[in-house]
Amino acid sequence: MQDKSLSSDLLNVLIIGCGNIAGGLDSKKNKVGPPLSHAGSYSANPHFNIQACIDISAHRSKDFAKEWGIPEYYTSLDQAIRAGSCFDVISICSPTECHFTDIIACLALSPKLIFCEKPVTGTVADTMKVKVACEQAGVLLAINYNRRWDKHVINLKREIKANERGALRSVVGYYNKGILNNGSHLIDLLSFLIGDLVINHVGRPDYDFFENDPSIYVSLEAKNSVPVLLVPGAKAFDFSIFELQLIFEDSMLLMLDGGMRWVERRVNSSDVFDGYLTLNSGVSIKGGYLATMSNAVDNIWLALTKGHPLNSNVETALIAHSLCENIIKTSKH
Repeated sequence: MQDKSLSSDLLNVLIIGCGNIAGGLDSKKNKVGPPLSHAGSYSANPHFNIQACIDISAHRSKDFAKEWGIPEYYTSLDQAIRAGSCFDVISICSPTECHFTDIIACLALSPKLIFCEKPVTGTVADTMKVKVACEQAGVLLAINYNRRWDKHVINLKREIKANERGALRSVVGYYNKGILNNGSHLIDLLSFLIGDLVINHVGRPDYDFFENDPSIYVSLEAKNSVPVLLVPGAKAFDFSIFELQLIFEDSMLLMLDGGMRWVERRVNSSDVFDGYLTLNSGVSIKGGYLATMSNAVDNIWLALTKGHPLNSNVETALIAHSLCENIIKTSKH
């Protein structure tokens, strides 16, 4: 799918792991809409050239390379290192349990930036080691908490900071499929929007998908004593859920379908009960979630060529990871 003429200003990319987030989400024929995967986003961007891919399955690696027009494909990082290939950007799309060894091994290829799926590693201790190793090697580390690249979310952060929506009264988030796997997205999103969170109460763990990553009811508190609840809204085998409700002094804002849709309900006088103020049925608008991968790749290019800050990096990811790890430890007691 790559049809770019190579030039000196292209950034060469290596993709490790050839599953859905690597490119499978964009592999359907005649797909319409913005790219949702690493390969799809790099291919659609004129500043990147996917030079190689790696998967432990030779069949999957070869098929992935053929589909995306990638000239080199391997079954291990060692093969890529021995081939003497050079990469500016490396995407880590392998399973979480492989991230630590993959990132450390990647440093031998001297990339300028590593773009890693979340969570960075399985533990905060390992993520700290990765952070230090990348800093010592002079390698930038971007983490795919992708809602930090959602322009609708970025604008909402500005509105909250400027108090354009009035006082924030409470927040409720719904998720499933693990506090670290999916819940960390909510925690990172809320940390981005409203700042530091403190744990008040942790419920019992519910291992609804992963053996070591339960979904957990959590009561948190943000600055100015704003209550925040994270609720496992359904079993992972029921259906996927990732939604957010923010209640302000004169409105309620709902993030639905993971951020693909937002509904704003404003306060007005009740048509039934005289003297009462209620929320109207709301206005629905399209969210910016589907553009986040494209925006992430744009941000990576600007970070490497113009010195722009990364919207999501290992420092911000560590905040969410640390909170998730503390929640899991607390739930076990």
